[in-house]
Formats: sequence, C-alpha cells, structure tokens
Amino acid sequence: MTRTVPPPTQPPEPDGPRQVSKFEYNLLRILKFLVGHFPADQGLQLVRTATTKPECISVGAVDLVKDVLSKALVLFLTRAGGWRNDKYLRNNTPASGRVWGRIPLDERTLEFSRPVLDFLFWLTAEKVHETKQAWDAAPKALTPTDELFFALAFDAMRSDPDVLAMLRRKDTFSRNPFCWLTAPQDVADPEATKPQAPDFTPMFGGLRAVLLECLQTHLTHRWIRSERDKGQLGDWKRMRHQGNAEFVALRDFLKAAEAARRADLARFVLRTNAAVLQSDLTPVFWTGGLQGSGPQRLADRLETQRAALAFPRQMETLEVWQERARYVGYFDDDYQASQMWKADWEAVNGDRVAARARAAVEMLEPLRGPIAGQPATGTGTPGGENPEGSSG
Repeated sequence: MTRTVPPPTQPPEPDGPRQVSKFEYNLLRILKFLVGHFPADQGLQLVRTATTKPECISVGAVDLVKDVLSKALVLFLTRAGGWRNDKYLRNNTPASGRVWGRIPLDERTLEFSRPVLDFLFWLTAEKVHETKQAWDAAPKALTPTDELFFALAFDAMRSDPDVLAMLRRKDTFSRNPFCWLTAPQDVADPEATKPQAPDFTPMFGGLRAVLLECLQTHLTHRWIRSERDKGQLGDWKRMRHQGNAEFVALRDFLKAAEAARRADLARFVLRTNAAVLQSDLTPVFWTGGLQGSGPQRLADRLETQRAALAFPRQMETLEVWQERARYVGYFDDDYQASQMWKADWEAVNGDRVAARARAAVEMLEPLRGPIAGQPATGTGTPGGENPEGSSG
C-alpha cells in the first residue's frame, strides 16, 4: 500500500545519516508509541511532557514520519486480518483471496493528510492532559487512513485517565467510527444521558470497507476479550455506561451494514457471540463482578444488568438476517450474498448461538422477552428498546 503526506517544509537535505533535533526525536518516539512500536509507559510519559516546538521540522524528520506511518499501518492491517485468504462481497458477489488479491491497488492506497502531522506536533509540544493549546480536526477533513490512525492513537493513550478525558472532548475521536467499534465505552461521554454514535454509513464503501475487511479478526478478538472481562467489572455506573455505549454502537453499525447489504462486514459480531456463547450462560457471566446491591432503585439495577448484555442482544438482529436469507431465491439479486451469509451462520452453528443469547437475555426480562422456544422477530433493533429505556 502506498501513502501520501504533506510536502516537506524545507529544501531536501544531502544524502547520508539523518540528524534530528530533540523535538523531532520525541515526535518520532511518540509516533512509534501510537502505532505500537514503542513501550507504552515511556510513550505516555512523552505525551505528558512538553518539548519546545520549532518553527518547522527538517525534511529528514518528515521522511522518517512518512516511513513509520506507511510501514506501521500496512503491518497492522496485515496482522489484523488482511493476510487471511478469506471471502468478502465485491459488487454484491463473493470474491476470495487475501486483501491484495481481492482489491485493486488504487482502491487500497493509504493516504494521510495534514491533520496527522499537526496532531503529532501538538502531542510533542504540549502536556496533553493539561494543554491550553486548542487542537482538533474536523471529521470531514480526514481520510479513511487518518481515521484508522487516530483510532490507533486513541487506543494507545486511553489507559491514562487524564489524557483520555482530553481526547474524548475532541471530534477527531468522539466522531470517529473506528474508535466506536474498538472502544465505545471509552470514547462515549460518560456524562451523557444517551450515548450518540457517529454515522457508520461511510464505513461500507470505498477504502473504509476495505479496512473493515482487514479488521474483522482484530475486532473479534477485542470484543471477545471485552465480553469476558465484564465479569470482573465491579462498578455499577461504569457497567451501565459501557453497556449503553456498546449497544448504541453495535445497533447503529448493524443498521448501516444492513442498509449497505454488507452483512459480511458484521462477521465479527457473529463470531464474537459464537466464541462467548459456547455453552449455556446466565447473566452472571457478565454481571458477576458487580459489587454491593447496586443502585437504590430496582429499575436502575435491572437496566444496568440489561446493559451488560449489549453484545448478545445483537443476535436478534443477526437472526432476522438469517431468516431473511433463507427465503432468497436462486434468481434473486442477493442470492450469492445470502448464500455466503448462511455459510457464515452455519459455520458457527448460529441457531444454537442465537438460542443461547436469547435465553440469557430473557433471564433478565421475564415480563418482556419472547416466549421461550419461539423464533426472535424484530426490525433490526435488538430488544426493540432504547438502551436507556425504562424497566419492566
């Protein structure tokens, strides 16, 4: 994959070893930290430390930034799943092979824009957790590759609460769909009554769709780990916030996938549920770590427990997709796509997974859940309710 970056700000330097200033050296180390090639503790320390900013940086430093960005992002996407010999839809027809075999070069070219370099300048020059210098980038000004880079940067820094609080207030991250797919509980405003996910529609066309293909395995592993870790979460308020953010993100993502007729890009939702629901589970699997009796109101306790099951709730939507695919005829336009979805469903024994998910959810909703043994129905909204809705 190729890349473009802003032009150098100085005339080219002569050949030979590249000399960089202290500021440039710190900037390059921060960049390597953000893409996972530098120790996290040292990287966060650099982010929390200010370095005097020069008027511009050298051509040699710009070349090094370009080199790190291009190689690191390609390596990340390859490891995340791009290397797999898999099958995805292309013009509503299944296409097999690794990403570089399925997609023409001009459709998988990585392009970085000026906000990436401005962001690196800001991180290096400021103490980000207490900065007075405003920085942000309008989401519409970002390329798909920029969005992925900023999602990786957010993921690298979100373990620091002070830095996370600063980043969460910036549209670059709060409206970034990749951030919402990988860490909705951290990117969503914890003080908001109802989390608001970004528009996922652009994710299903052009380069963003190619990136999503590469990220399916990566997303599956992340969500499996997140679901298994919920059982260790003891804070009721945090559990409710996390569950509500996850529900909104996944619900809106699946709606956009259905509208774009790209069920193949929602495989990570199906595969995560299949991995987690390998046996019959009770809600305690997700809520067993909650400490104390929780909120005073029973309705609030029930809503928190329902929120914890945000991910298995998505199986209702996927089950609707499967039921619809069964009735697609040989001469229908979506026949090949529906056959591919049915193969994905059968590969994980989707009927059994859906039944287990439904049983777990109904244990918390004895007055509102469907009758046991009956197939789920819906309009694409798991549970048919707002994640912040009132309890039964």
